[in-house]
Amino acid sequence: MFKKKIIGIVLASSFLISSVHAGPFILAGTDADDHGSTSGGANIDGWFFMQRALENLSTSSSLSNGFKTVVNLGSSGKASNAASSAFNSSSLPGSGWNFANIDGDAAITDFFNGSGATNINNTGIIMMDSGSNVTGGSSTSERGIFTTNAVKIDNFLGAGGGLFSQSNGYDWVTSLLPTLNIISGGGSGISLTAAGNAAFPGLVDSDLSAGPRHNRFGNTGSIPVLAVDNNGTAVIIGSAGGSVTNPDPDPIPVPAPATLALLGIGLIGIASTLRRKNFNMQ
Repeated sequence: MFKKKIIGIVLASSFLISSVHAGPFILAGTDADDHGSTSGGANIDGWFFMQRALENLSTSSSLSNGFKTVVNLGSSGKASNAASSAFNSSSLPGSGWNFANIDGDAAITDFFNGSGATNINNTGIIMMDSGSNVTGGSSTSERGIFTTNAVKIDNFLGAGGGLFSQSNGYDWVTSLLPTLNIISGGGSGISLTAAGNAAFPGLVDSDLSAGPRHNRFGNTGSIPVLAVDNNGTAVIIGSAGGSVTNPDPDPIPVPAPATLALLGIGLIGIASTLRRKNFNMQ
C-alpha cells in the first residue's frame, strides 16, 4: 500500500511539472509604433499599448525560458524609438529586463542562427514592428528573413519564449498556418473581447487607440481573439501560452520555479509521513 501511495504522489507531481505551457504571444494588426508618443515621460496611444503588451508577456506564467532580454527586430528611427520607449516606460527594467534592437539583414540572420551575441537562444521576448507602415520599420528583405525562420520563431514560443508582433503582412505566420486569413487594412473601432480583458487586465478600449490597422485576421482557428473592430473582425489575436501552430486557448497556470521547489519539499514531507504511518501500522 505504501508503494502505491508513493507512486501516486510521483505521478501527481509529474503531471504538475509536465503541465508547463509554452510561451505567450500577441499578434496585432495595428501599427502602434507609428501612432503614439510620450507625454510627461509616459507613453500614450499606441506606444502605451506596446508597453502594456510587454508587461503582459513578461508577467505571464507561461513565459518560462528564463531569459530577461527583449529583442526588437528590424527597427530603426521612429520604429526603434517606439519600441525602446515602450520598454523603458514599462515595469520590465525594474524587474531586471534588458532591451536590444537588432536591425539589418546580416544581424537578424545572426540572431536566428544563434551566432549573434544576443540571439534567439538567449532572448526572453521577441518584438517585431509593423514593417513599411512606420518610418524605420522592417524592410522587405528583413521580413523575408522572418518568414525563412518562421519555424524557429514557433519553436522559440514552444520553448517558453514570448512574442509581440505588429502588422507586418504576417507572411511568416501564414507560412505556419496557411488557413489563417490575413485581411489587409480597413475596419474601424476596436474593443477588447473577454479573452482580451483577461490578457490585458486594467486596459480599456480607449487605450488601444493605436492608429489605423493594416492587418486583420479571419479563420483564426484555435488562436484566441483578443480585440475586434466594429464589424467583429479580429484585430488582435494571441494566446497566453502555446505556440502559433499549437496555441493554448485556456492554459493552466504554471507553477513558478520556487513553487516547484516547495512542491518537491512538500512531496518529501508527505512521503516521510506516509512511511512513518506505514511503519507504525506494522
